Amino acid sequence: MSDSDNSRDRILKAAFDCRSELVAYAWSLLGNLAAAEDAVQEAMLVVVKKHDQFEEGTSVLAWCRAMVRIEVLRARQLHGKERSLVERLLDDAVDAAFEEFQTTSDHHQNGLRHEALAHCFEELTDRGRRLLNARFVDQLSYPQIGDRLQMTIEAVRKALFRAKQHVKSCVEARLEATQ
Repeated sequence: MSDSDNSRDRILKAAFDCRSELVAYAWSLLGNLAAAEDAVQEAMLVVVKKHDQFEEGTSVLAWCRAMVRIEVLRARQLHGKERSLVERLLDDAVDAAFEEFQTTSDHHQNGLRHEALAHCFEELTDRGRRLLNARFVDQLSYPQIGDRLQMTIEAVRKALFRAKQHVKSCVEARLEATQ
């Protein structure tokens, strides 16, 4: 599987994982659950078509929400309903509330990840911590790490792999336990 396929799959999975938030968003704007489901369905088709336009490192939820907003506007145009100033201001307030919720949720998730990472890093052996620090903090190459820690390049490679695997599985387990 190519990197672009992996990227596409990651983006689409993240988009479909936030479907319930998108339906709630559309429902709050349309006031009709069936119409909200339709708007999200149409937005998801756009997500599938335009997945390559997503900018890595930005919020998939915010990107999808923008597409849902466009579909909500289309649904309103289809029904020929003109929005009053109060309704448009209410839509803006709904947008702001969803944005604030997402930001708060992102900060909370980042805090949990940071705590889990710190805990799992401390669980490593001294050698594991030194290896990870040398590679990711000091940004040393494998030969440089080998020289510093008196290890062969192959031993560095294997030990780094094991340390990263331990931290990864530990963080995943801690995050899963908090859900």
